[in-house]
Amino acid sequence: MDQQQLDLPGELGDTGVLEDVGEDREGVAALNRGELHVHMNGAIPMSEIRKILLDEATVLPTGFELEHGLVRNTPCQSLAEYLTPWQVLRLFPRKRENLDRLTFAVFASLAENNVRFVELRSSVLYLSALQECSPSQALERLIESTGKAAQHHGIRRGLILTVTRGDYSVVNLSILLQAYQDLGEPKDVIGLDLAGDEEMPYPTELPSLFRGAKDKFGLGITIHAGETGREENVRSAVSLFDADRIGHGTAAGKDPDLLELLSTRGICVEVCPISNRLTGAVPSNEAHPLQQFRRYGVPYVICSDNPAIHQCGLADDQAAAMAEGLSIGDMRRQYEMAKRYSFLKDLD
Repeated sequence: MDQQQLDLPGELGDTGVLEDVGEDREGVAALNRGELHVHMNGAIPMSEIRKILLDEATVLPTGFELEHGLVRNTPCQSLAEYLTPWQVLRLFPRKRENLDRLTFAVFASLAENNVRFVELRSSVLYLSALQECSPSQALERLIESTGKAAQHHGIRRGLILTVTRGDYSVVNLSILLQAYQDLGEPKDVIGLDLAGDEEMPYPTELPSLFRGAKDKFGLGITIHAGETGREENVRSAVSLFDADRIGHGTAAGKDPDLLELLSTRGICVEVCPISNRLTGAVPSNEAHPLQQFRRYGVPYVICSDNPAIHQCGLADDQAAAMAEGLSIGDMRRQYEMAKRYSFLKDLD
């Protein structure tokens, strides 16, 4: 990762003295890791995407240039601009065997970053539509494919089912939960996630559906909130959805009362340093709220979000966190933090 590309500040060590992150990069690279916030279609290496698109004879959107359109390594003007790669990432895999191919490639990349356990986010409903099968069949295929890849690479994995904000979020969540029940409530599924444009309204009954799934099935709840600068979305994630974790949550850094709430409730923030700079969630002229989280005792875990899109990995995000002001000691503690706040059970 080119630190200058992201316009990150240097590291402030525990003593408050500016330090060179590069001196500790080798130490960071060797650490074991847990990954709690990564989207599967944002983690597929470019080389594998090319092979699958060719195999499935996928027609790209007009004007979409694969070489540049799938990569985000300089700050975007908006979250919408950052998300344009999904114009293509949502077009595959249409073939069952290509699901296996991309899954193995994703887990190979995770293994390269010393990831020992991962909570993988995926949209089962997109997969169902692409492969022209029922949601329960799509979920079963996802479980089988990720299970084989995880076992091959010696990685423990759990699946988080993602629902997108909007008018159909209640219907879509209901379909996902029915598919989950049709398969006998597989232990491979460990949580639910709400993602998408935070400005988009959702039906009033959606939070109660999330809470109901948590109470009935024991699923963990993580909500994308506060990524676009609205701290009230973080507060709603806590008060309405009963979130266990917050995805991104950068806006919370500007609200002392909210920071106190997260700290008191022990609600973990999934911090994605590289993504936060690229999406504009944290502008280049502002400090990342990581230091505020640490100052207020808010639990946090460093995550990668969409590593292939950034052409980086979780090791790079941890190095970026150090460039934002954390220490090598903070990074050494991250593995145990990830274990503590993971939805996976009985992690060694």
